[in-house]
Amino acid sequence: MEIEKIIAASNPTFVTEDDLQRELADVLSIAGWMAHREVRLSDGVSRIDLLLARVGIEVKIDGAWRAVTRQLLRYARCDEIDHLILVTTRPSHQLVPSTLNGKPVTVVVLTGGSL
Repeated sequence: MEIEKIIAASNPTFVTEDDLQRELADVLSIAGWMAHREVRLSDGVSRIDLLLARVGIEVKIDGAWRAVTRQLLRYARCDEIDHLILVTTRPSHQLVPSTLNGKPVTVVVLTGGSL
């Protein structure tokens, strides 16, 4: 998918997760994708970091892969999400399943970039 390639090539520099979210939203916007930040989902509980059309992007620079998987599963249960992308700095997050609730999940591991 084009979105993952844009993210993987972005080479962001950041200190916090919020910095990384903002930088990714800017990079995607320059590439022609309208990224909405901190979008409340239809389950009334969840808020995903970025939403591009029906693609949800969650950004994680910390946390155990099991906790991240539970969070992504909650998002995958929402009707407005067709595909999930996890952008992370943690190689252990690659253990997240490639499908949740029948929806594809792609993990993009960013190396370096953190200030």
